[in-house]
Amino acid sequence: MIDDLLMQAIKKALSDLEMRGDIVVCSEIAGGPAKYLHDAVSAFVPNSALTYSELSGIRSLIFHAVDDERFFDWEMPTLTGFNADGFRKIAEKLPTG
Repeated sequence: MIDDLLMQAIKKALSDLEMRGDIVVCSEIAGGPAKYLHDAVSAFVPNSALTYSELSGIRSLIFHAVDDERFFDWEMPTLTGFNADGFRKIAEKLPTG
């Protein structure tokens, strides 16, 4: 559903820009360019299908994991790309619950 809303917003934005004369969409419909833009930005758009409670639970899990050296060992940065401090910074961005 969120994915559909994003796609519809991109299509509308392209149509609005074309109507204003800011761009020219060289396609019969805005669907082709919209799909391209959608695919390019979708990895950066948070999945709002997660509830506030779920995000809060993820925050708690991260803090628990980075505080447990048996779980968050020297190998974790290699596996995830983030060290314990990096995960703490990520968790701080999530809701407290």
